[in-house]
This record gives sequence, C-alpha cells and structure tokens, in this order.
Amino acid sequence: MKDKIREFRLNITIPALLTMVIGVLLAVFPAESLMAFSKIIAVIIILSGIFIIINQILERGVSTVGIAVGIILAIIGIWLFNDSGKIIQIIPIAIGVILVIHGVQDLGLAIEATKAHARSPWIAFLIAALNILLGIICIGAAFKIVSLATRIIGIMLIWDGLTDFGIVHTVRKASGSIIDGTITREEDI
Repeated sequence: MKDKIREFRLNITIPALLTMVIGVLLAVFPAESLMAFSKIIAVIIILSGIFIIINQILERGVSTVGIAVGIILAIIGIWLFNDSGKIIQIIPIAIGVILVIHGVQDLGLAIEATKAHARSPWIAFLIAALNILLGIICIGAAFKIVSLATRIIGIMLIWDGLTDFGIVHTVRKASGSIIDGTITREEDI
C-alpha cells in the first residue's frame, strides 16, 4: 500500500508542479505563452515528420508511402509554424482534456482516500468533480475569446496543481496510519 501511495505521489506531484508553472505563464503572459506553445507543437510535428523520413530510409529501406507520410507531416508542421493561429485554437481543448484527465486521477485518489479512512474524503470527491467540470468548461469555451480563455485556463491549471498537492497530502497522511492493513492511531502504539 505504501509503495502504491508513493507512486501516486510521484506521478501526481511532478505534473502538478508543471501544470502550475504553465498556469502561471498562461495567466500572466497569455498571448506570448500561446504563441510559444503553438511554435513548440509545430516544431514537434516537423521533427516527427523528419524522424519518420529518416527511419523509413535507414531502418526499413526506402518506402515511398512512409517517406510520403513523413513529408506530409513535416509540411503540416511548417504550415502550422508559420500560421500559429491554427494551433492556438486547439490549445484550450488540449488543456481542457488535461484537466479532465487530472480530475479523473483525483477521483481515483479520492477513492484511495476513502479506503485509507482519510478525514472528510468527500472534499477530495468535490475537488475531483470541480476539476473535471473546469476541463469541460475549458473544452466548451475553446473557440471563444482566446486571451480571456487563456487566463482562465491558467487559473484552472494553478487550481489543479494546488488541489493535486492537497489530495496527495491527504492520502499520504491517511495511509501513514495503516500498518499491514490494520488502522492504527498514534495513541494505540
């Protein structure tokens, strides 16, 4: 059980830090952050196309279809790099999906908190539901005013990171009182 909790903490704490940093960047510098993220995504697409081309030539022999796929992917990446507005419209949807996924992870932690007999596990369930709701709102508002949506998304990501820390702390604290499946209290030891 302790290994499972330790794995949960690691798998949630690092992404929580990352989402908080991205959230701050989006909240403080919405236009610049979106432009930078869209350029990064475009470069990744270009590099993927180039990798496919190189992989087709070196490892599989010359495959016309594989090379064509790589060229098309690289061209799409270059187009998106030059016209970042296309990616900017998709970023709120992607972040909304991330929020929903984190909300589902929080729901799993809320279940673990209940199993570990944490105090007030219903709070963890409410936080998980709120994170899922924020993700759905983010997805639904993706094509509205991008600058305002970006600030709101930044705040949502900060909230998500903070609540992940809180839930992990609650589960860790509650699981610390379990020894060999038996709930113990400090007074009993």
